[in-house]
Amino acid sequence: MKAQVLVVFFSMVALLPGCQSDYYYQQRQKKLLQKTFVEHALPEGPLTVFIHGTKASMLSRSVHQLDYRRGILALSANTTNSVLSRIGYILTETDPVAFPRESFYFYSWPGQLTFPDRLRAAEQLYEILKNHSGPLTIITHSHGSNVALNLASVAKACNDTTFKVDKLIMLAPPVQEVTKPFVNEPLFKEVYNFYSSSDIFQVGDVQALYWESYACTPPHTRIPFLSKRTFPAAPHIMQARILLDWQSPNHLQFMLARFIKKLPLLMKLIKNAAEADGFTCKKNKYIINIPPCNMPPHIVELEEIQCHYSPRSTYHRTKRMQIQQDVCTYSKNDMLSESEGTNHMDSTTCTSRLLTCPSKRTQRIASSRENQCCAIK
Repeated sequence: MKAQVLVVFFSMVALLPGCQSDYYYQQRQKKLLQKTFVEHALPEGPLTVFIHGTKASMLSRSVHQLDYRRGILALSANTTNSVLSRIGYILTETDPVAFPRESFYFYSWPGQLTFPDRLRAAEQLYEILKNHSGPLTIITHSHGSNVALNLASVAKACNDTTFKVDKLIMLAPPVQEVTKPFVNEPLFKEVYNFYSSSDIFQVGDVQALYWESYACTPPHTRIPFLSKRTFPAAPHIMQARILLDWQSPNHLQFMLARFIKKLPLLMKLIKNAAEADGFTCKKNKYIINIPPCNMPPHIVELEEIQCHYSPRSTYHRTKRMQIQQDVCTYSKNDMLSESEGTNHMDSTTCTSRLLTCPSKRTQRIASSRENQCCAIK
């Protein structure tokens, strides 16, 4: 028992920043990049690049399953059946105009949880993209966002003012003091930040333990202990807290089909809302709920979350699944005739159907939620 405790303790210590030999680590990664980095010729015109996050842990490696070489890889050339490869196929099928399959690429970097590694990955990516002519969209997950943000630092060091990123779409980015200012660089024309309030992995990287947090920021900068979820408000930055059926998703769910299918629609929704508000009302920060049954996402207020939220216990999850089942059944069978002549249902249809679902248990749950809303009001 004592041996097992010691193994767990030293394993946790080994994951802390600064526990690896910096010199050995840099030399090893430099040789690895020189040996395995490949570069494919990029097509002219619109280009989409997806950058994965940290993949140093066993859990992350099992999720990414990236067995191709370091560098840039076309979606059509990827034969790996992984979560990341499915992201490309889902986006290109959902919105082939915004994300053409022939110009969708993955960028593979070592994925180590260090500042130098993310900076080197940005330097390699910049060398590939700097001569590209055409609209450039970069989609990132987790620390892949900091790799993309480092592009501003690399371009500035090279005195390159022509290199631009038309859209930077960040999914659950750990916002850190070192790279946070880069989001306001003119290199990024539009920035989208989608996050969850219960994503512990997004804020789990302890930035206060890195020496780079103090060496690479202005003097007297206050370094938070954990990473943050959002950036300071700016007109070109659009941020949204995401809910999946009134529940906050975890870190992995930002890469699953239920969210990725809605990503083009979420971008249009948040951009239209930002243009309508003129940056004066919400500061481009919104809450978006993605309902079940393939219903369209809609912007909600904080008070509505209190009405619809249910705990993450097995008991309440079973109830919520029963509600979804009844709504889907009712929508498919009884609502076809009512929705004739309309392209899609209203964003509030799914919620309103809770009171008319055939299940008595669903009616009781919906009634209790309605009473909670009335009590709050």
